[in-house]
This record gives sequence, structure tokens and C-alpha cells, in this order.
Amino acid sequence: MLRLIMLRALMRRAMVRCAFLLVFFVFAHVALAQEFSADVVSLKESSVDVKKIYAGKDKVRAELGGRGTSFGPAAVIIDEAQRIPIVLLTERHMYMEAPLAMAAPLITQFWRVPDVNDACPQWKKVAEQANAASNFGSCTKEGSEEVNGRSTVKYKGVSTHGDTSNVWVDTKLHCVVKTADSAGGIELRNIQEGAQPASLFEIPAGYMKFDMGSMMRRPQ
Repeated sequence: MLRLIMLRALMRRAMVRCAFLLVFFVFAHVALAQEFSADVVSLKESSVDVKKIYAGKDKVRAELGGRGTSFGPAAVIIDEAQRIPIVLLTERHMYMEAPLAMAAPLITQFWRVPDVNDACPQWKKVAEQANAASNFGSCTKEGSEEVNGRSTVKYKGVSTHGDTSNVWVDTKLHCVVKTADSAGGIELRNIQEGAQPASLFEIPAGYMKFDMGSMMRRPQ
């Protein structure tokens, strides 16, 4: 019984880490305009431990470090057409399907932005879909700003509780490349535009599916 409780706790921690990533991908559009890779830098030590992202034509992959989890390094692959996130546990050579619903309470940003000059209505819709519209507050376009040599549009948001956050949207990639608030934030650096290998978005050969249900049914 103790083993089962510990296993559930480990799974919850891993899923929360993956859920943070999904805030950028859950409502992404199927047609992606630009393929690229980028390093992900946390602006505070307490921020999510994401290392790199790869954006393909219709799939996205995010690499996680091993900080704070017994599962070690992992990756999240999302097929934006099927909307099924796959979590790869790289050291264990296993994978599992992650439910999109787990990310709903965390959706506060929108990664893909079709209209970089009018993103606020889109983000408000995301908040409504996440049942967080009551906390949305205000969203204001601040103007153009350069981030790591790239042209962006900066937005400022103030929640109904007075919490302030800023988001920078890349005008060419049509995606969020920087976020900042009191809790920290992230920034995409070393952006490399170009086609990404298809193998990045596939489950590697030899990986076994992690079946939480069957493990819970095993005698303890």
C-alpha cells in the first residue's frame, strides 16, 4: 500500500511539471507557420525546468531537465492535430499519454498568436475556456520591443487581484518568446529557424508504454 501511495505521489509531481509546459501548447493552431528550435531559459531559479523546445509543422517537443523529480529528464511531444500529449521518460525508456484536462487550471498564456498586434481577445478566450475569466483583469498592448535581437510586440496584463505580468510575442514566429511576472518567467534564446527532424516528434523505438492503471492493480 505504501508503495502505491509513493508511486501516485511521484506521478503527480511529474504530471504537474508537464502541465506547466502544456499552457503554451493546448490551444495551439494546427497550421504552424514557422519551424524552429530554441533554448528555454528560466528567469528565476524556481521557474519550470524546461531546457529546449522544437516546433515542427504540426508538432511540438519540449525537453525537461531532471530537477525535482525521481523520473529524471523527460520530454513532452504534442501532436497539435490530434491534441494528444506524449511524455517521454528518457532515462527509463518509457512513455505515457498525458490528458489535456490536467493543464486547464494552468492556462494563463497562449503560445501561438496568429494576430501579434491584437492578442488580448485571444488570451481572454483562453481564460474563459480555462474557467479563469474572473481573474483575467486587463490586457494592454505596450508596443514594439526587441528581445535578443528579434522583433516582438510587448503586452502587459493585470489580474483582478492586481498581479502584473508581461508577454512578448515574436512578430515573425507568431509565438510567445518571453514571459515575466512576480513568480519568474521564461525566455526563448538561440532561436534557430528551419525544418526540424521528424524523429524528434516520434516515440523512440524500444520505449514501453507506462501503464499507471496496471501498476496500481498489481499486488503490493
